[in-house]
Amino acid sequence: MSDGGAARSAGVEPGESHERVGAFVDAVFAIAMTLLAVEIPRPPAELVESDAPRMVLAARLWDFLGGDWSTWMAFVIAFLILWGVWRHHHRTLDLVTRVTRRVMRWHVPLLLVVVLLPYATGLIGETVRNPLAVCLFAGTVAALLLSQAGLLRAIVGDGALRPGANGRAMRVQAGTLAVVGVFWLATAGLTWMMDGVVFLWLLGPVVGGVAARAIGRIVPS
Repeated sequence: MSDGGAARSAGVEPGESHERVGAFVDAVFAIAMTLLAVEIPRPPAELVESDAPRMVLAARLWDFLGGDWSTWMAFVIAFLILWGVWRHHHRTLDLVTRVTRRVMRWHVPLLLVVVLLPYATGLIGETVRNPLAVCLFAGTVAALLLSQAGLLRAIVGDGALRPGANGRAMRVQAGTLAVVGVFWLATAGLTWMMDGVVFLWLLGPVVGGVAARAIGRIVPS
Protein backbone atom coordinates (compact mmCIF):
# COMPACT_ATOMS: atom_id res chain seq x y z
CA MET A 1 0.00 0.00 0.00
CA SER A 2 1.29 3.48 -0.82
CA ASP A 3 2.08 6.07 1.86
CA GLY A 4 -1.05 8.01 0.90
CA GLY A 5 -3.22 4.90 1.11
CA ALA A 6 -1.71 3.95 4.47
CA ALA A 7 -2.35 7.44 5.80
CA ARG A 8 -5.99 7.42 4.66
CA SER A 9 -6.58 3.99 6.11
CA ALA A 10 -5.34 5.28 9.48
CA GLY A 11 -7.64 8.32 9.30
CA VAL A 12 -4.81 10.69 8.43
CA GLU A 13 -4.91 12.80 5.28
CA PRO A 14 -1.97 12.69 2.84
CA GLY A 15 0.74 15.09 3.94
CA GLU A 16 -0.21 14.83 7.63
CA SER A 17 1.82 11.72 8.47
CA HIS A 18 4.07 12.53 11.41
CA GLU A 19 6.53 9.75 10.52
CA ARG A 20 7.64 11.43 7.28
CA VAL A 21 7.90 14.83 8.95
CA GLY A 22 9.88 13.35 11.84
CA ALA A 23 12.35 11.65 9.50
CA PHE A 24 12.97 14.91 7.62
CA VAL A 25 13.41 16.91 10.82
CA ASP A 26 15.82 14.29 12.19
CA ALA A 27 17.99 14.68 9.08
CA VAL A 28 18.04 18.48 9.33
CA PHE A 29 19.05 18.38 12.99
CA ALA A 30 21.76 15.77 12.32
CA ILE A 31 23.29 17.91 9.56
CA ALA A 32 23.14 21.09 11.65
CA MET A 33 24.79 19.40 14.64
CA THR A 34 27.57 18.10 12.39
CA LEU A 35 28.13 21.52 10.83
CA LEU A 36 28.74 22.98 14.29
CA ALA A 37 32.08 21.16 14.34
CA VAL A 38 32.86 22.23 10.77
CA GLU A 39 32.53 25.87 11.84
CA ILE A 40 35.26 25.54 14.49
CA PRO A 41 38.32 27.46 13.22
CA ARG A 42 41.37 25.38 12.35
CA PRO A 43 44.86 26.52 13.40
CA PRO A 44 47.13 28.03 10.75
CA ALA A 45 49.48 25.56 9.12
CA GLU A 46 52.56 27.22 10.61
CA LEU A 47 51.34 26.33 14.10
CA VAL A 48 51.24 22.60 13.48
CA GLU A 49 53.58 22.10 10.52
CA SER A 50 57.09 23.47 10.88
CA ASP A 51 60.61 22.43 11.78
CA ALA A 52 60.19 23.59 15.38
CA PRO A 53 60.64 21.05 18.19
CA ARG A 54 57.60 18.93 19.04
CA MET A 55 57.05 20.56 22.42
CA VAL A 56 57.09 24.00 20.81
CA LEU A 57 54.49 22.90 18.26
CA ALA A 58 52.37 21.41 21.02
CA ALA A 59 52.60 24.64 23.05
CA ARG A 60 51.59 26.73 20.04
CA LEU A 61 48.58 24.55 19.36
CA TRP A 62 47.60 24.60 23.04
CA ASP A 63 47.79 28.40 23.08
CA PHE A 64 45.61 28.52 19.95
CA LEU A 65 42.99 26.22 21.42
CA GLY A 66 43.02 27.90 24.81
CA GLY A 67 42.82 31.37 23.31
CA ASP A 68 39.76 30.32 21.34
CA TRP A 69 37.64 29.46 24.39
CA SER A 70 34.62 31.36 23.08
CA THR A 71 34.39 29.08 20.07
CA TRP A 72 34.32 25.96 22.22
CA MET A 73 31.82 27.47 24.62
CA ALA A 74 29.50 28.46 21.78
CA PHE A 75 29.92 25.02 20.20
CA VAL A 76 28.99 23.17 23.39
CA ILE A 77 26.01 25.41 24.13
CA ALA A 78 24.70 25.20 20.56
CA PHE A 79 25.16 21.41 20.44
CA LEU A 80 23.34 20.87 23.73
CA ILE A 81 20.50 23.16 22.66
CA LEU A 82 20.09 21.38 19.32
CA TRP A 83 20.26 18.01 21.06
CA GLY A 84 17.65 19.04 23.63
CA VAL A 85 15.26 20.53 21.08
CA TRP A 86 15.66 17.51 18.79
CA ARG A 87 14.98 15.03 21.60
CA HIS A 88 11.97 17.05 22.69
CA HIS A 89 10.68 17.26 19.13
CA HIS A 90 11.25 13.53 18.64
CA ARG A 91 9.22 12.67 21.73
CA THR A 92 6.53 15.16 20.77
CA LEU A 93 5.90 13.61 17.35
CA ASP A 94 5.47 10.24 19.05
CA LEU A 95 2.49 11.75 20.87
CA VAL A 96 0.59 13.08 17.84
CA THR A 97 -1.78 11.41 15.43
CA ARG A 98 -1.19 13.78 12.53
CA VAL A 99 0.64 16.92 11.46
CA THR A 100 -1.89 19.68 10.83
CA ARG A 101 -1.28 22.60 8.51
CA ARG A 102 -0.60 24.94 11.42
CA VAL A 103 1.87 22.47 12.94
CA MET A 104 3.58 22.14 9.55
CA ARG A 105 3.83 25.93 9.24
CA TRP A 106 5.58 26.12 12.60
CA HIS A 107 8.25 23.79 11.25
CA VAL A 108 9.33 26.50 8.78
CA PRO A 109 10.81 28.94 11.34
CA LEU A 110 11.96 26.03 13.50
CA LEU A 111 14.08 24.44 10.78
CA LEU A 112 15.17 27.82 9.43
CA VAL A 113 16.89 28.73 12.68
CA VAL A 114 18.23 25.19 13.10
CA VAL A 115 20.21 25.47 9.85
CA LEU A 116 21.24 29.05 10.72
CA LEU A 117 22.63 28.16 14.16
CA PRO A 118 25.96 26.67 12.90
CA TYR A 119 26.72 29.92 11.09
CA ALA A 120 25.83 32.01 14.15
CA THR A 121 27.98 29.72 16.29
CA GLY A 122 31.00 30.09 14.01
CA LEU A 123 30.50 33.85 13.87
CA ILE A 124 30.46 34.33 17.63
CA GLY A 125 33.49 32.08 18.00
CA GLU A 126 35.54 34.37 15.79
CA THR A 127 34.22 37.70 17.11
CA VAL A 128 33.02 37.10 20.66
CA ARG A 129 33.53 40.74 21.64
CA ASN A 130 31.42 41.99 18.74
CA PRO A 131 27.96 42.74 20.17
CA LEU A 132 26.26 42.04 16.86
CA ALA A 133 27.74 38.53 16.69
CA VAL A 134 26.63 37.77 20.25
CA CYS A 135 23.20 39.25 19.53
CA LEU A 136 22.81 37.13 16.39
CA PHE A 137 23.69 33.94 18.27
CA ALA A 138 21.37 34.70 21.20
CA GLY A 139 18.58 35.77 18.85
CA THR A 140 18.90 32.57 16.83
CA VAL A 141 18.66 30.43 19.96
CA ALA A 142 15.68 32.47 21.15
CA ALA A 143 13.92 32.02 17.81
CA LEU A 144 14.58 28.27 17.98
CA LEU A 145 13.05 27.94 21.45
CA LEU A 146 10.08 30.19 20.65
CA SER A 147 9.38 28.25 17.45
CA GLN A 148 9.36 24.99 19.40
CA ALA A 149 6.99 26.56 21.92
CA GLY A 150 4.66 27.66 19.13
CA LEU A 151 4.79 24.17 17.64
CA LEU A 152 3.69 22.61 20.93
CA ARG A 153 0.83 25.08 21.34
CA ALA A 154 -0.32 24.36 17.79
CA ILE A 155 -0.36 20.61 18.45
CA VAL A 156 -2.50 21.04 21.56
CA GLY A 157 -4.72 23.68 19.98
CA ASP A 158 -5.41 21.60 16.88
CA GLY A 159 -6.27 18.51 18.89
CA ALA A 160 -3.51 16.49 17.24
CA LEU A 161 -2.48 14.65 20.41
CA ARG A 162 -3.01 10.92 20.73
CA PRO A 163 -5.78 9.83 23.10
CA GLY A 164 -4.44 9.71 26.62
CA ALA A 165 -1.52 12.09 25.95
CA ASN A 166 -0.97 14.74 28.59
CA GLY A 167 -1.99 18.02 26.98
CA ARG A 168 -1.42 19.95 30.21
CA ALA A 169 2.20 18.82 30.36
CA MET A 170 2.70 19.96 26.78
CA ARG A 171 1.26 23.38 27.59
CA VAL A 172 3.66 23.65 30.52
CA GLN A 173 6.53 22.70 28.24
CA ALA A 174 5.46 25.31 25.69
CA GLY A 175 5.35 27.99 28.38
CA THR A 176 8.75 26.98 29.72
CA LEU A 177 10.33 27.13 26.27
CA ALA A 178 8.78 30.57 25.72
CA VAL A 179 10.20 31.90 28.99
CA VAL A 180 13.69 30.56 28.24
CA GLY A 181 13.40 32.02 24.73
CA VAL A 182 12.60 35.44 26.21
CA PHE A 183 15.60 35.03 28.54
CA TRP A 184 17.84 34.53 25.48
CA LEU A 185 16.29 37.58 23.83
CA ALA A 186 17.06 39.61 26.96
CA THR A 187 20.71 38.54 26.81
CA ALA A 188 20.78 39.62 23.17
CA GLY A 189 19.79 43.10 24.29
CA LEU A 190 22.20 43.16 27.23
CA THR A 191 25.17 42.42 25.01
CA TRP A 192 24.99 45.99 23.70
CA MET A 193 25.45 47.35 27.24
CA MET A 194 27.86 44.97 28.98
CA ASP A 195 30.53 42.33 28.49
CA GLY A 196 30.36 38.76 29.73
CA VAL A 197 26.83 38.10 28.52
CA VAL A 198 27.94 34.71 27.22
CA PHE A 199 28.31 33.50 30.82
CA LEU A 200 24.68 34.35 31.51
CA TRP A 201 23.71 31.63 29.03
CA LEU A 202 24.88 29.05 31.53
CA LEU A 203 21.87 30.07 33.63
CA GLY A 204 19.48 28.87 30.91
CA PRO A 205 18.74 25.50 32.59
CA VAL A 206 18.12 27.28 35.91
CA VAL A 207 15.70 29.70 34.26
CA GLY A 208 13.95 26.75 32.61
CA GLY A 209 13.61 24.84 35.86
CA VAL A 210 12.17 27.82 37.74
CA ALA A 211 9.81 28.62 34.85
CA ALA A 212 8.56 25.02 34.64
CA ARG A 213 7.66 24.97 38.34
CA ALA A 214 5.97 28.38 38.22
CA ILE A 215 4.00 27.63 35.04
CA GLY A 216 3.04 24.20 36.38
CA ARG A 217 1.23 25.91 39.25
CA ILE A 218 -0.90 28.14 37.05
CA VAL A 219 -1.74 25.93 34.06
CA PRO A 220 -5.14 24.31 34.67
CA SER A 221 -5.52 20.55 34.54
